[in-house]
Amino acid sequence: MKNCLVLFLLFFFSSWTVSDYVLIHSIPFNQVKWLTTDNLGNAFVIVENQLLEFDPAGKPKANFSEKNLGELRSVDVSNPMKIELFYPDFSQIILLNSSLSIQSTINLRALGINQPGLSCHSTVDGYWIFDLQDYQLKKVTLDLQVAYQSGDIRKWSQDKFAPNFMLESEGMVYINDPLQGIFVFDRYGTYYKTIPIKGLKSFQIIENELLYFKESEFKAFHLKTLADRSLLLPVVDSVSMVRIEQKELYLLTTASLNFYSF
Repeated sequence: MKNCLVLFLLFFFSSWTVSDYVLIHSIPFNQVKWLTTDNLGNAFVIVENQLLEFDPAGKPKANFSEKNLGELRSVDVSNPMKIELFYPDFSQIILLNSSLSIQSTINLRALGINQPGLSCHSTVDGYWIFDLQDYQLKKVTLDLQVAYQSGDIRKWSQDKFAPNFMLESEGMVYINDPLQGIFVFDRYGTYYKTIPIKGLKSFQIIENELLYFKESEFKAFHLKTLADRSLLLPVVDSVSMVRIEQKELYLLTTASLNFYSF
């Protein structure tokens, strides 16, 4: 029912007017490095190496900070009960519960992964790591074994491979290289194809649509039909990241994080 509602809303996005959006809350921010959201409508931002969580109305819920592991590179909240924080400087992953308290820590160096570049959660028992040492995508199981490896990704790359974002959806892994597009792999780490959408910082996938913000446009790319369409946004200056969850829209600008309902 939830997925059907989301698809219904996406279908009508392009025909709506600005008045269909209601601004719920705006939080002044000027140093947000990252924005993501979970399927419960909570928003998560990285600010000065801290993770801050807000509910769908923009009210603060929780925060987490770890000062001894270097840069907090990314946050994966695809499983709200097991939030994955990635610290590449020390090759570590911290797993948090829904209250942002530590559940466990994974030391990737103990698995022979000394230069992890990207990390994301796997819905099938484990984690995906892009290893800069050998340019391979690796599946790490819950018992901390490397189960699958892709082989050197550079053999499918037309240029220097420099990815900046990765996620898993419906058993497929999507690795974004801003200069070349989105490299797609199956659940065993086998290369499938490259989606030629370039210049992205991040994206999200809902059902069969890849949603992305590029050059001031919010767009939906259908993974099966390959149709690409524009989606309406409120008129806001300097938007850098966009997310949607259920009937909420989240806009991150250079000056604020804005919460809308529609």
